[in-house]
Amino acid sequence: MAMDVGKKKRGVSSEINVTPLIDVVLVLLIIFMVLTPSMLKHLTANVPKKSEDAAPTVSESTIVVEYTAKRELSVNTEPVAVEALAEKLAERLKSARQKVVFFKAEDEAPYGEVVKLMDVARGAGAQTLAVVTQ
Repeated sequence: MAMDVGKKKRGVSSEINVTPLIDVVLVLLIIFMVLTPSMLKHLTANVPKKSEDAAPTVSESTIVVEYTAKRELSVNTEPVAVEALAEKLAERLKSARQKVVFFKAEDEAPYGEVVKLMDVARGAGAQTLAVVTQ
């Protein structure tokens, strides 16, 4: 360690010697660089392969509510009035083992009306609501 005592004219210098500080910081940096890879845990994930079938099959127990931008409502491709939706869904959900209702709404369909239809489905006994995307 060197210390500058100064010249006779100026006196003692009050500057900090940063060389030991840089040495300590570099040693700590090297320690962390060596230890970090050993602290990481590696998990391997097996991703299932894509099945040959492009589209999933729709069974008779599946309930799909479709709503268009023209305010046309259908349950499993059968046209239904908005007022009769609760009765129609309650009838189908009674015999369904899984009480899931899928909603397929066009992008231009009013969002608020689609949410109201989801509320009607929930009130009719649906436990799970799902949104069908493209």
